[in-house]
Amino acid sequence: MPVDTFVDREREFEVAMAQVQSACSGRGGFLIIDGSAGIGKSAMLAKLAESGGAPTFLSVRCHAQVGQLTAYGPLVDLAWLIEQSAPRHRRLLRRSGEGMKTRWPELLTMVPGVGEALKMVAESLSGPVPGAPLVDHRTAARSMAEATLALLRAKHPAVVIIDDVHRIDGSSGAALSYLARAVQDQPVLFVLALRHDETPDNPAAQQLIDELQTQGARRVRLGGLPPAAVEQLGRLLVGTTSAQVTRRLCDQTGGHPLLLRYYLDRGQPLAALPAADNAGTVGLRAGDDTDALLTRVRLVIQARLRRLSSEDLRLMSIAAIQGRSFHSSVVANIAGQDHDVVAHRLHRLATETGMVYPVDADDWDDVLDADRYAFEHDLLQETLYRDQTERQRRERHRKVGRILYQHSRDFADLNQELALDLIRHHRLGRDWLSAAKVAHDTACRLAGTGTSTREVIAIAEQGLHDVRRAAPVPDADRLRAQLIELLLTASELSWRTRPEADGSVRLEALSAEALEAARTANDEALGVRVRYLQGKVLLYTRGVPAAIGPLRDAWETALASGDSRNILLAGCEYGRQLPKVNVESGLDVLRRTEEAAGDLPDSLDDPVLQRARHMTALQLGVSLFDAGRLGPALTRLRASVPTVRRKPALGLLPIGLNYLAQVETAIGNYVEAKRLLTEATTLHDGSEPDGWHAVNLAYLGSRVVLDQHDSAGLALLQEARIEAEATWQANLAPLVANLYAASLLALANNNPAMMGQALSVLNDTLAETRRTGMRRSEITALSLLGEWHFLEGTFPQAMAFSELAVDHIRDAGWQVPAVCVEEVLYRHSRIQQALGDEQGARESVIRAVAEVNRKADSLDGDARVQFLREVPLNNAVLAAAG
Repeated sequence: MPVDTFVDREREFEVAMAQVQSACSGRGGFLIIDGSAGIGKSAMLAKLAESGGAPTFLSVRCHAQVGQLTAYGPLVDLAWLIEQSAPRHRRLLRRSGEGMKTRWPELLTMVPGVGEALKMVAESLSGPVPGAPLVDHRTAARSMAEATLALLRAKHPAVVIIDDVHRIDGSSGAALSYLARAVQDQPVLFVLALRHDETPDNPAAQQLIDELQTQGARRVRLGGLPPAAVEQLGRLLVGTTSAQVTRRLCDQTGGHPLLLRYYLDRGQPLAALPAADNAGTVGLRAGDDTDALLTRVRLVIQARLRRLSSEDLRLMSIAAIQGRSFHSSVVANIAGQDHDVVAHRLHRLATETGMVYPVDADDWDDVLDADRYAFEHDLLQETLYRDQTERQRRERHRKVGRILYQHSRDFADLNQELALDLIRHHRLGRDWLSAAKVAHDTACRLAGTGTSTREVIAIAEQGLHDVRRAAPVPDADRLRAQLIELLLTASELSWRTRPEADGSVRLEALSAEALEAARTANDEALGVRVRYLQGKVLLYTRGVPAAIGPLRDAWETALASGDSRNILLAGCEYGRQLPKVNVESGLDVLRRTEEAAGDLPDSLDDPVLQRARHMTALQLGVSLFDAGRLGPALTRLRASVPTVRRKPALGLLPIGLNYLAQVETAIGNYVEAKRLLTEATTLHDGSEPDGWHAVNLAYLGSRVVLDQHDSAGLALLQEARIEAEATWQANLAPLVANLYAASLLALANNNPAMMGQALSVLNDTLAETRRTGMRRSEITALSLLGEWHFLEGTFPQAMAFSELAVDHIRDAGWQVPAVCVEEVLYRHSRIQQALGDEQGARESVIRAVAEVNRKADSLDGDARVQFLREVPLNNAVLAAAG
């Protein structure tokens, strides 16, 4: 096992500790520690972290071969580290799969107070939430820096150690550049360790270091150890070294710790270095140029490797492809050798050379039926990796990817970190189609385990990026359509729908791409399957009139195909939206959809289908409610919501809880409704504006206002409206606006400011709903405008608006989803009475009573009694009827 032995470095360590103390007193900054590979940077960082005292030490690193796959890598790792160190009851992550490490910036957006700013970070990467506009990378980097500072506040004073900065990605470099200015008055020190000789090969790293130094960052360069430290290291490793031996060691190694360890390994202080061209005869002295030291180290490594047999060297080269750690069975498979033979060779290499060392096994190692090893140090693995041709590396990455993927299919504990590693090998092998296939498969599997929907989105987005780079063959087009379907389904709650400057909407472009991909793949069944996406997207972006036609076409095509899966997908979406036009017709479609779904197995491995099945059950419940059948609606939703809670369904639980809360509210179970809505709002992680979170927040705020007459609910409603406007989903945002306006009117009490605000909201909502054809929200807005004028005493204007609302309901057959018909009629009767139309008022009340009684007749026992006695609106309607 490698030993990071810390000796000497007193001056450098004093500089570092002085910087730490300065940070503890509130004067933060950056410290740069550089040197060649193996010179002792890691040992010094470990010593620094072990020094204890007031600050919290947090250590992360930049990873090789990762910058091309992931932005903000070390800062996301830092966020994860802080999250995992928090007490469990205070963690921001409250989801299953809590141990899965997310390597996307969205993890940081869970931080309260900065989530809105940090949505720009994800947007700067073109997602992963579809529909998000592109954001300038500098703005995103600033947001990442602000979020990092917000996270670190809980750890003040803090020392953040970032190793291997010569590998840093450009986005992280930009964020750290902002942090350099921000931490000058903060108790935070960033310590960056890097290889100075490799920094010029990475422009992002070089630019970062140059900028930090212009801003006053301290820089410490580590060189070879002086004779006294060489003697000390010798005593630590082999017990004793004479002055003569020390001199010879200094001459031969220049005091380079890695070279010294080769000499002193296994208690043989005078063991000759492996013969190497131009290496064995060149002596180095402490203080010599560090580039020469590094050249010597690499020559020594290469010479050391030449002592291996050709077969051992081949095994080590294959192992280097898998990474710093590797598995014996993977190496054996690629080498085409018996696993027992390879396992024996690796064990011998570990015990005799120390170049690799065994790592404790875990469940994944058991699935691979392998021993796991790690290389002695990064430089050894990198040397072996680089000493292969591009073709060798590419082919071997592909083979590693295929082996790991095959075994992962039997691994029940698949997580996102492992999934990304599987994809990484295919990508480094430039096998884009396989990378996309693995992404789609693992994303589907993770969705079925209850993994965070955001993790599913991230992997699906990466797969879509890969498949777009694949050769244009039918398999690639087919997979592209499937990935878009999964991506859009998983991200539905966070869709943002406002057009770009050119009038285009990215969501619509994605759905069009899926349709075109299915067509070019010449896959008729897939074409039927994804056709519903167009209507689904159009509903959110342009409203019911634009959506209903494509959804109807998708439904009819699915019925004609006779494929139960297609019928389920198309029927679920058409059945969800058709009630906005005709409630009973929508119920009929949903019933037929549920019947078709009964032909499918209970357990579906396709998360899109699984979600559609659950959504159909929930939608049937809320559509029964819209039809006035409260009893059946309550029965169905009380059964369906626990099922969704138990079985992951890509973010459906907030919707199901909302539907059930609406029915519980309707029958007077206000406490239960508030509990359900509270649960629904806590499911949102704050990472992105979410249309359904806004709706749940608005319903909860309105319950606080209307049930408890508490103005504190307005704060929730204001927050909901901001979030709804950020996404502006045509079917949801007006619901939020109307709930806000109704609550303002309930609390106004002749308050001019509240009345003015309510009028503004209602006018805007009316204009928007007429544009999008969202008739249900238009009716509510018209009724509330009538109420507004009634409260103002302008009764003719009140009648004009209220009469339009009633006319719309009459045209819809007295059934409109999300509209309480008896409430609209009751408001209308009060306006009629104020205008002296007693007969009209009486007729409106009688119609309202009929609605109340019709709904009561769908309930039994205590529920019926509660509905008639405990709901204030019902009491008012019945009282008005005498």
